[in-house]
Amino acid sequence: MNYPNPPSPEITTKEKPAFKEITSELLRELENALNNATLWKEQVNLSLKGVKRILEVITGMDFFQKANEIDERLRGIVKWLENSSDGLQTKMREYESYFNDFNTSMRSNEQEVTSILNANTENIKSEIKKLENQLIETTTKLLTSYQIFLNNARDNATNQINTNITASLEAIANAKTNANNEITENKTQALTNINEAKTNANNEINTNKTASLEALKQEKNQATSEITEAKKTAFNELLETLKPKFSGLFAGVYYIRNVIYIQGGWEQKVKDLSDYTLDKNKKYEIEVFFTYVTSQRVENSAFFGLKTNEGFLKESIQKITHKYISQIYYTNLLVENVSGVLGLYHGYFYGNINYFNEAIITIISTKKALKGL
Repeated sequence: MNYPNPPSPEITTKEKPAFKEITSELLRELENALNNATLWKEQVNLSLKGVKRILEVITGMDFFQKANEIDERLRGIVKWLENSSDGLQTKMREYESYFNDFNTSMRSNEQEVTSILNANTENIKSEIKKLENQLIETTTKLLTSYQIFLNNARDNATNQINTNITASLEAIANAKTNANNEITENKTQALTNINEAKTNANNEINTNKTASLEALKQEKNQATSEITEAKKTAFNELLETLKPKFSGLFAGVYYIRNVIYIQGGWEQKVKDLSDYTLDKNKKYEIEVFFTYVTSQRVENSAFFGLKTNEGFLKESIQKITHKYISQIYYTNLLVENVSGVLGLYHGYFYGNINYFNEAIITIISTKKALKGL
């Protein structure tokens, strides 16, 4: 950008003629202004004031007193004023020319600056657009990578959960099958022993029918005693077999094999799990096992639980969390101070129990059940 050089503030005519002070204060101000070449406006103003003051003094002077001296001084002053006025006019023309050139150069510079600013603005907009595109591209890559990571983590977790569920269900099913097989075998063996003892006794009675009535009575009493002892022996053998599985003495194993369909409701009774009446003065170990399938929906508060005359057994309450899959209810409780027949209840359950021809298995044992045998 080009700027014109300013003119020199120096005025060519600085020397002033020697004359006596007409107005001392005005002359001192004018002298100070002349000595300071940069105050050219003040020089002009004071010069005009001086001319005015001189004219005022001249108007009031007595030209008939010291006319020659005054005339000579005035001619010198007028000459000096003319020279000073010419110098001031020349300097003012220089400054006028300078300001014209300056205005012209500023208009040219304004166009140049505007062009530069417009170019810089376009460059800045272009860079901002590039940065925005880079930011969008980087963000998209990061989001894509993170989504892939989340999907992989979800798939791995789902596979692991499914594997664990399958293994747990298989282990429970195997354990249930083994327990049922052992119980069935022991029950069959006990019944076989009882039947054999009964058959032997009946055979002995039939063989001795021709004996006397007293002998017959004796034989009958002996056979009855043998049958009772055989029953006790068979039951004790079964009890000893079941002791490792059930911590107390055996009271009963109960099966409910029919399919049970349930259509909701709150704290609804499903079935009595046995015909055994619990005694409040005894301690019991209760074990219940069955499978179920939800058919429609699962409410937030859906559950299964066991109930006696005193109310729900809190430890038996299990929430229902999944739908459309086979699930297992299992509980093993040590209870006391309960009475009545043990019942199975549900809340807001929609589905069925024993759907795959299974059974609700209930095992009740107590340490006082066989007292006195």
